[in-house]
Amino acid sequence: MTGTHLNGLQGTNPLAFLAALGVQVLFEHEDEQPRLWWSDDVVPHAVIDSEYSVERVADQAMKVFPLWLKSRALGPEVDVKFKPEGMREYLGTARQHGPGDALTACLVAEGSLDNKGEAKPSDLYFTAGQQRFLKMAREVLEGVEHDDLVHGLNGPWSYQSKLPSLMWDVTDDRIYALSASDPSTDKKLTNPGAESLAVLGLSCQPVFADRDRTLTSGCAGGWKTGGSYTWPLWTNPAGPGAVRSLLAQATHNEPVSAHQVRWYRSWSLSKVIRSSIRRADQGGYGTFGPPETVWSRE
Repeated sequence: MTGTHLNGLQGTNPLAFLAALGVQVLFEHEDEQPRLWWSDDVVPHAVIDSEYSVERVADQAMKVFPLWLKSRALGPEVDVKFKPEGMREYLGTARQHGPGDALTACLVAEGSLDNKGEAKPSDLYFTAGQQRFLKMAREVLEGVEHDDLVHGLNGPWSYQSKLPSLMWDVTDDRIYALSASDPSTDKKLTNPGAESLAVLGLSCQPVFADRDRTLTSGCAGGWKTGGSYTWPLWTNPAGPGAVRSLLAQATHNEPVSAHQVRWYRSWSLSKVIRSSIRRADQGGYGTFGPPETVWSRE
């Protein structure tokens, strides 16, 4: 099937998957949006309608990112660890329906608090300690350049930027950190083209309040142990509405039931992939473990 192949956005990497969702989000306030699907290669990559070239996507990003930076969703200096009254005010931003406003409902859920009485964020919130998620997201959106976006979309990825990382890249996991010297004193280099688009992609993964924690679309397990993120890949072009439906239906259940298989095939899913969510004992910093295929139609 013809289309614009985004070879840099490989479906087996959570960062690349979120970035592909972000490509659609770039055009959410336009009259027409690109459809998204995944190649049927051994390592699938994102594909969008052919009228949306890589240059057009990068140009659109440079127009949209400044609008996101004006949103209240990225505004608070205190990050997302709100007290109840602050959380209610913050979530009110989503009602404005402007660029970036939907992100609020993908970071915190009203009534979902930790044992300190502060907002318990999304399972995809991997920052901790002195790091501030919203501050880092702003720095990425402010600092990314057009060439970074083209590089991230086309691949292969190289890591040359000192802009922050939100830790969604599978290479952030400790299993990938083997080197001849201690890396702890080195500044982590990042791929800001993918990171910036993934910030937008996060707005496709809403959160919900539960009795004792925040539930995140696509995620399962505990906050500190047993957590995971599951996502689908599909081979038929899907608009933003259809993509959000697919995200809601891919589950972490094992073994996959015959009923699920029937639906997966009818939705043209090619794979359902999962990465474990690992959090450091000290600080609680999160990373994704290596991806594994939960289900494949082959």
